[in-house]
Amino acid sequence: MRIIFKYFLAFRYRFNGLLLKLFLLLCGCRVGKGLKVLRFPTFKDIPHANITIADNVSIGRGVIFEIPEGGSLKIGNRVTIGDYNRLSTIDRIEIDDKTAIGENVSIRGSFHGVEKGTPIIEQPSQGMPISIGKDVLIGAYTVVLQGAQIPDGAVIGAKSLVIRSDELNSYGIFAGTPLKQIRFRE
Repeated sequence: MRIIFKYFLAFRYRFNGLLLKLFLLLCGCRVGKGLKVLRFPTFKDIPHANITIADNVSIGRGVIFEIPEGGSLKIGNRVTIGDYNRLSTIDRIEIDDKTAIGENVSIRGSFHGVEKGTPIIEQPSQGMPISIGKDVLIGAYTVVLQGAQIPDGAVIGAKSLVIRSDELNSYGIFAGTPLKQIRFRE
């Protein structure tokens, strides 16, 4: 019985991946083979050929994509995006190959203007690109803000905040708010 259940789940994840792939292809996006999806993600904006997903990507349940027409999202090969994540930008988010993103992670490449004299809700959003390298691990409940550059091999501990002024080393292990290097990967 367990083996039947295991195959049923695998079929369901691949079927959901096929549905997402068809939807994105109809919107002009590019999607590779082997996409697996636990539950169809929420799109705050209709994709406009601005999302690229490479091969063998896994997407968890409750994921939100907020990528308007001016923004772009590029996900590399064998990337895993955990449950209840939000990827939001008016600029660009790039996630390179073999990266794992834990659950409840927020990756935000833009925010509202905050100048005095004009209500915040009326100010245009400002954005900067986010780059996440190869073989990166981002822990649960982490927030990655506009302009952040996470190098290859980095590990970001749970409940951390990554901002553009953080200077991160390749294969370093980082955690906290503000982000501090704990050690290097061995």
